[in-house]
Amino acid sequence: MTTTPHADLSEKTEHPVDLRTAPLGSIRSRDLRGSERDFWTDEEALWDRMRTTWAGLDDAAWHVPGDTPSDAGGPPWSLAEHVGHIADWQELAIDYTRRAIETGVWPSDSDYDDGDFDTFNERRREPWASMPRDEIIGRLEAARSRLLEVARRLTLETIRSDDGWDWVYPALHGHYLDHLAVIEPWTAELRSTGAAR
Repeated sequence: MTTTPHADLSEKTEHPVDLRTAPLGSIRSRDLRGSERDFWTDEEALWDRMRTTWAGLDDAAWHVPGDTPSDAGGPPWSLAEHVGHIADWQELAIDYTRRAIETGVWPSDSDYDDGDFDTFNERRREPWASMPRDEIIGRLEAARSRLLEVARRLTLETIRSDDGWDWVYPALHGHYLDHLAVIEPWTAELRSTGAAR
């Protein structure tokens, strides 16, 4: 069997998809929860895709506000805030996943501003909004490494369970997908304005 580099082989071979390059809409239309998927390969592919978006952008570009108000109605987020937000939730997920492994109890939406995630996230824009690019990337890479280490202690059956899928997937490539919809076009626009170093 011949495949293209990085082709996704965790689904039917007649319809492989490269998560690093496929349109986001086509990825969202797939059942990434299905047992035929390789959860860890999917995560790595979308992690690679996300990292590619900001390659070569300087610190100033990271802190340029976007065009759209935040979901809580606040000022637009910068790339620094989007990426910092992903790191923030991975740091939170390390603790709640470890606790779930030890106790069998997962968080509930009410643990986060009574389920008002937009307000919860808006309150946590700092320290990311003013943090230097390299520090944000360092925090994200460290958080991802630690979260993967903890999450790999779970069986795939647990990850694909309702509770596991509600809390593990959204802290990993589910979150990357959500923010790629904003980050990809925004970083392309930043490059078109000469913001890359």
